Amino acid sequence: MTIPILSENLIAICEKYGYNIPKANEQVLNRYIKNILKELAEEVPSFKEKVPTKLTMKQKDAMRRDKIVPETDLNGNVIVPRYECVTSHTAQRTGIANMYLSHKYTILQMMHVSSHKTQKTFMDYIKLSSEEIANEIATMSKKENDM
Repeated sequence: MTIPILSENLIAICEKYGYNIPKANEQVLNRYIKNILKELAEEVPSFKEKVPTKLTMKQKDAMRRDKIVPETDLNGNVIVPRYECVTSHTAQRTGIANMYLSHKYTILQMMHVSSHKTQKTFMDYIKLSSEEIANEIATMSKKENDM
C-alpha cells in the first residue's frame, strides 16, 4: 500500500533514514504512547478520567497471577485512566477521522489511506459522535448560506 506523506516533519524523518524507516515493535510503541499520555495527563486532565475497558486475556491472566483486583464502575465494568486505552491504532483512527473532518480529501482518497473497501466500514471505523456530525452539518449549512 502507498500512502501520501502529508507533513514536512515526516519528509525530514524519511530523509534522515534514507527512506528506510526502522521497524517499530507495536507493543513497545504502545507502551511509549501510554507513558507519554500519562505524563501529559497533568496538563490534560481528560487523559486521567476513568473509562470502561475490556481486558485482554493476557491482562486477565496477569491480574489473576498477581492477585490484583481491577477497579470497576457501578455496573461491574473494569475502569482505567483514559491514557491506558490509547494505542497506535487509536492514533490511526484519530488521524483518519481528522482527515475526514478537514473536508480536504474525498472519502475514496481516505479509504485508500485506511485500506477500507466500503464506505460503510470506513464510516463505522472513524466513529463520528453525534456532536461531530451536527457540527459538520452546521458548518456546511453556514457555507451554503454565505454564498
